[in-house]
Amino acid sequence: MSYTKKAVKGVSILFVFNIIAAFLGYLIRIVLARNLTVAEYGLFFAVLTLINFLVLFKDVGLCQALVKYIPEYLVKKTPAKISSAIIFTFVIQLIITAVMAVLIIIFAQYLSIHYFKEPLAYKVLLIFIAILFLTNFRELLRSIFQGFQRMAIYGLMYFAENMLLLIMLIIGFTLVKDIFTAIYLHILVYTLIVIGFFFVFFKIFNIFKYRSPIKKDLRKKLFAFGVPTTLGSIGGMIILYIDILILTYFRSLAEVGIYNVVVPTAMMLNFFAISINITIFPLISELWARKKNKLIRQGVNLLQKYSLIIILPVALIMFSFSFLILQLFFGPDYISGTLAFQYLLIGIVFLILGQIHLFVIAAVGKPKIGAKIMFIAAGVNIVTNFIFIPLLGMLGAAITSLLSYFLVMLLSSFSLSKLIKVKIPWLSWLKTVIAGAFLLITVFILKETLNVNPLPEAIICIISGVAIYIGVIFLFKLVDLKEIKSLLPSQISRFF
Repeated sequence: MSYTKKAVKGVSILFVFNIIAAFLGYLIRIVLARNLTVAEYGLFFAVLTLINFLVLFKDVGLCQALVKYIPEYLVKKTPAKISSAIIFTFVIQLIITAVMAVLIIIFAQYLSIHYFKEPLAYKVLLIFIAILFLTNFRELLRSIFQGFQRMAIYGLMYFAENMLLLIMLIIGFTLVKDIFTAIYLHILVYTLIVIGFFFVFFKIFNIFKYRSPIKKDLRKKLFAFGVPTTLGSIGGMIILYIDILILTYFRSLAEVGIYNVVVPTAMMLNFFAISINITIFPLISELWARKKNKLIRQGVNLLQKYSLIIILPVALIMFSFSFLILQLFFGPDYISGTLAFQYLLIGIVFLILGQIHLFVIAAVGKPKIGAKIMFIAAGVNIVTNFIFIPLLGMLGAAITSLLSYFLVMLLSSFSLSKLIKVKIPWLSWLKTVIAGAFLLITVFILKETLNVNPLPEAIICIISGVAIYIGVIFLFKLVDLKEIKSLLPSQISRFF
């Protein structure tokens, strides 16, 4: 199988799993929102955001280093190095997580009073320590599966977690409807997933069979890649989470709860980019190790063109029906987040393009470049958050995220172009945006003209808008059927 088809197959498998899992994750948030008060929902995700931010520092980038070097060690047939790298990452992760747990215990009382401004947050923080440990172990397993390019298992892990959690929450809330039911069920599900998929990992790779000393050069190599990658991830996590953290300080937990509905709803778009990036990272690392730079450039060109073509109409449809989405799935208490939702959707389109560029940059062994880009964007994000959130609340948070994601896309485009000599398809992107404008105009006209119930109206608008979009795409010759056919597996491409 060619590298291009291998990438397409991996993306396809992971995309299917991610779409289903993301849908289940969305249902989980709906179940939580419907069974908790807005303030409880806000507290749950405010604490979870803090924990997720801490998780970033769990291994100083060693998990990402595993994704980078496991494919290389497989090519070089040195399984002992794989075993040593995994064990070393686990030990460092365990030590750092233990230190974080101690800090949470020490500062829990202070945070509950002065930051969350909610006495209940003290107990919630302490219980969340278990989630901190389990999340770290889960992410280690996922990084290992990604490194071995077992994308089906990687996707299955996410799917199984969300499916099990959804079932547990539905059952649990029939007995007791409070925040602690949600927390304890998260702990139970995470525990089952970590234990179950550890045995799956053991069947793929017997870590104890290839035991060897963890040599200094291996440790140095892992840290040399991991630390700059973590610095870049910190920038990304600052953009993703700092707005919620600052919003928690300046505004009410109810507004935090609404924003924590808006953000993940917009972020559902990002699962497309995640599916691509998780697949291409180890693949590009392998190509780079084999010095097949031409194949990398060809792949990047395809990703740049087709990513926007696929994701833009979805974003514009969600933009057009943002009010309906929030009201239908979460209820009238959350519709005040509509405008913030729309700003975030625009920002996510920029983020998807920027993320693809950053993953390619990291995969060819230049994570420091990505780290610089993310820190610049994060710096802009922090400053603008402190300016706009006190004035505009969650709308200000959404605006600053949009600006930061645009900056990431712009800087990463120029950096990637310089690094691997790939042309940025500005003209292709412009034509795609014009096609998107036709979609928006079509939907707007139909919404003003039709006088039917919201759901039938949405269906008619979406079908008509997408049809116009596809027509303009073909008119501009942005899509090449022969090119698409060459990417598909033979079992599918023969039907075209």
